[in-house]
Amino acid sequence: MKEEVNARQLIIGINILVLGVIFYYLFRSAHQPYFFKFFSSNIYLKDSFSFFFPIIGNSLPTFIHAFAFIVITASLVANQKREYLYVTLAWLIINMLFEIGQGFGTFMSQIIPEWFSDYIFLENTKNYFLHGRFDYFDLLSIALGSLAAYILLVKTKNGKGGADEK
Repeated sequence: MKEEVNARQLIIGINILVLGVIFYYLFRSAHQPYFFKFFSSNIYLKDSFSFFFPIIGNSLPTFIHAFAFIVITASLVANQKREYLYVTLAWLIINMLFEIGQGFGTFMSQIIPEWFSDYIFLENTKNYFLHGRFDYFDLLSIALGSLAAYILLVKTKNGKGGADEK
């Protein structure tokens, strides 16, 4: 089991997550991301970069989310390839299920327990499914972000450059 935090991985994961927050702040409207409810306003530059968005802009945050959460989690709880794989697969499944769930928003909102509304971060779950948009490119972004995170974890493993593995 994990004896110490892999600081290099943790710093990379947090930095990527911060870049994702900045991306959201600059390119998403204030009603979209959950955490914007804590701010009075945001800058909205999406229209200024309309040529950029159809290519990768809509799915880039999904890639960043998958990548960052895998790297941050693994930096705290894993230190072997097999453990990295477990963390990666767990987040891959969670992210895929949430994305697919957006395609069944009404049904998903009906099965979410009422007590979710009493807890921070959970209180917006119904709205996530009701107002979210299923996208095949987001599924691809989740898969690519997960793969990239796993590769990074293996390459930044504590020890001899990440290559020493059982």
